[in-house]
Amino acid sequence: MVTSIDPSDRPLHGVRVLAVENFVAGPFASMWLADAGAEVIKVEAPAGGDFARSTSPVRKADDGSLHALSFLRTNRNKKSLTLDLKTPEGKRIFTELVGQTDIVVENLRPGVMDRLGIGYEALRARNPRLIYVAISGFGHADVKPSPYTDHPALDIVGQALSGLMYRPERQGDRPTYLGFSMSDLQGGILAVQGALMALFQRERTGRGKKVDVSLYDVSLVQNEISVAMYSGLGRPLPPGAPAVTAPFGPYRASDGYIVIAVLGEHIWQRFCEVIGKRELIDDPLFVDGVARRNHIGALDPHIDVWLATRTRAEAAAQLREGGVPASVVNDVADLFDCPHVAARDMLMTLDDPVWGPVQVVGNPIKMSDVPEPEAGLPPRLGEHTEAVLRDWLQLDTEQIGVLRADKVV
Repeated sequence: MVTSIDPSDRPLHGVRVLAVENFVAGPFASMWLADAGAEVIKVEAPAGGDFARSTSPVRKADDGSLHALSFLRTNRNKKSLTLDLKTPEGKRIFTELVGQTDIVVENLRPGVMDRLGIGYEALRARNPRLIYVAISGFGHADVKPSPYTDHPALDIVGQALSGLMYRPERQGDRPTYLGFSMSDLQGGILAVQGALMALFQRERTGRGKKVDVSLYDVSLVQNEISVAMYSGLGRPLPPGAPAVTAPFGPYRASDGYIVIAVLGEHIWQRFCEVIGKRELIDDPLFVDGVARRNHIGALDPHIDVWLATRTRAEAAAQLREGGVPASVVNDVADLFDCPHVAARDMLMTLDDPVWGPVQVVGNPIKMSDVPEPEAGLPPRLGEHTEAVLRDWLQLDTEQIGVLRADKVV
């Protein structure tokens, strides 16, 4: 574990970010920027802050403050500044901060920042180099209008509209939520990608821009295979694994499940050799991936017999040795003992004063000569208010005291 880290080793050292955010998509985006070395100031309402701070499950600290487990997932390595953006003085201070900011990240409803007088047009007048990243359900009308722009949206709405909820295997015709915040996570990822592209372009042009990310759009991208297949074949894919190849999916070994991924005829030949069924290679029922998928009822018994006498570890190892992509199927508890997860530092421990040590997912972007992100605790509400106002705007203790008395911060 690295104990002494030079901040300048990180790729976004010196980049300043203001984040006006709640819940998941915006906080994930700004957290990844913070992991990369940006100074991320989380701008929160003095009363309550980010809604994720009070989203269950929560525990109370000795001082009565709420510590939500969800907040630990998305807010490491940030600073918290309380600021009432509904007050004239709060808006003035925010605009002054923007004058020294590289990136603003916000995931409020479209139009909220404009109504407050601190939307993109107002802020870029103060700072033409500003990169303004907006994450919302359906995008912002000033960049790319949508008839749904004003509709409220959470992650599940993006999954529902994009067709993703019809992709998992399921009983009956009831759509299935994927079980995790895919739209929010992908929205955060693409928001960071957009911010970095805009930052790169600004180096050439000197001008910032608005980056507009829609949760519906990013969910639709995840369903791209269904779109292409429906367009080309004129019919929707059946639920589950794409109906273009087999065997492709989970199979039961003697002690649990593995996945087998046969994609292409060269891998099909290897697979038949591994399971001792070379005669299947020339069987007309299994001439290609689509045929094998159409005759899966005839194919699966051969696989089931082979797996019945092997543990999942044995079966996966034999398949891999034969050049067939395969793996055991982990449940979440298995991740805490996985040698890959440990070797790649994909779990980091946050030593929260209320929850105790909590392991959260690390950063998946690994770079040469760049240390792993620190496991910095998410900030307490308003923890860095004085420091930010002093360091960024050179306000003194008396001026900050007046702002506190007026409930601006």
